[in-house]
Amino acid sequence: MSWLEFAIPAVIVSLILNICLYHINSVLTSTPPEVAKHAGEPWTEEVLRDAYEKCRKERPDFKKYLPQKQNRRYIVFGGSGLVGGWLVEHLIMRGENPAAIRIADLQAPRRELAVKHKIQHIKTDVTDPSSVMDVFDSPWPAKVAKLPLTVLDTVAYIHAGYGKADFLDKYMQVNVEGTRNVLEAAKAAGCDTFIATSSASIGIRPTNFLFPPWQKYPKRHLQVTDNADPPPLDRLENFAGCYAYSKAVAEKLVTDADNKKSGFRTGAIRPGHAIYGHGDQNPMAVIYDYLRRGGLQTWLEPVVLQYVSAQNVSLAHLLYEARLIEGRDIGGRAYCVTDPSPPFRYTDVYRLLTTLAHPSTPMKFQHVSPAIILLLAHLIEGYMLLQHRYLRFLPKITKFGVQMLQPAMFNYSTINILYDDSRARKELGYNPGHTTLEGLCLHLIEWNEAAEAKLREGGKMQNATVLEKTVPAAPQGASI
Repeated sequence: MSWLEFAIPAVIVSLILNICLYHINSVLTSTPPEVAKHAGEPWTEEVLRDAYEKCRKERPDFKKYLPQKQNRRYIVFGGSGLVGGWLVEHLIMRGENPAAIRIADLQAPRRELAVKHKIQHIKTDVTDPSSVMDVFDSPWPAKVAKLPLTVLDTVAYIHAGYGKADFLDKYMQVNVEGTRNVLEAAKAAGCDTFIATSSASIGIRPTNFLFPPWQKYPKRHLQVTDNADPPPLDRLENFAGCYAYSKAVAEKLVTDADNKKSGFRTGAIRPGHAIYGHGDQNPMAVIYDYLRRGGLQTWLEPVVLQYVSAQNVSLAHLLYEARLIEGRDIGGRAYCVTDPSPPFRYTDVYRLLTTLAHPSTPMKFQHVSPAIILLLAHLIEGYMLLQHRYLRFLPKITKFGVQMLQPAMFNYSTINILYDDSRARKELGYNPGHTTLEGLCLHLIEWNEAAEAKLREGGKMQNATVLEKTVPAAPQGASI
């Protein structure tokens, strides 16, 4: 055979591959017209500076949105996390007795009001039934011991990278068995109201982003998620990844446990897309993660999405509790919630951060080829499966950032997703306390004030590693 007989097929294959990659890049770096029509007006620098200055001069009062004091005992599992932390803060803000609030979490509380009022913290591993039971068996102060009990469960193992059943165990241990342990202990302790944090990601349908040139867009490139039942739980492949699947199974445990006859009422709140929020340096809070990284390399600029404030998520939990206590027969349901803002593009978030972040926090968002990153993600997943299934002597990938860079992560980050929370508005009276722009400005104000304080003290802001800056933030840690 002559060298031409080898070269010509190689050139043809290379040409086809380049055409495919070019098509994928061109599609994933633009916003389809049918998606763009859902997006709000771009956040210009003028809009951003005006919103920031307004929030700085007059901080929005979230307390007025909270339902009234219920005079009950509260156990908040994951109460040191992002959503759980705000639940504790909101309970104190609305006047609940601090002695009647208990935090069950591996981490000690860090929030201002929780620390100031010395809220009881019990170190808890939800995967250990005896550890969970200790939370309920621990005596309460006599003055609150006979009050009715509400349990708010926000604990979850959150990792958007894994999509194969080989890596499902940890998700099931924390998200499913942990939920089961808390549910059973709550029932045994006489709890009558149980609200859990689920995830709207259970409604995301997986997509293959390695699509051929004759296909205009990847399938399901625009999705709407609401309160619909998730797909059948018999196949992990029906879901965006291991996280979404495990949250769907956990949610069903909670909703199925609702029992009007026995008086044990349950329900779940599904936060829509990434949860952000000020008040805690939580790496799972998407904006804090971007700030600590100083930006990142990204291909997500044109993707249309919605965020949800941790305060709005907390509000939804407390509204659901209030409706159940009122006697409304809405137990055993799950409600999707999001911010009351038009969908926006990732590029709006990047502009907000580069415009408003303190000068000591230089933000840089560098565009990378989505097709190249997608190929790299498949290679990383392939290596991890090979190591896990057959070649255990090979070194494991342990870096969180590299673990995240797998095909499942694209399902959470690269699909254009809209969230419908109309049912929560109608049945729970959900009226979000602030818009995404207001909530993000509050976060930037807090970050910038901390940066100023660090500079005055001669300190430095915590930075992420270079490796972490090559992947997008997680959509939501051990405590939500």
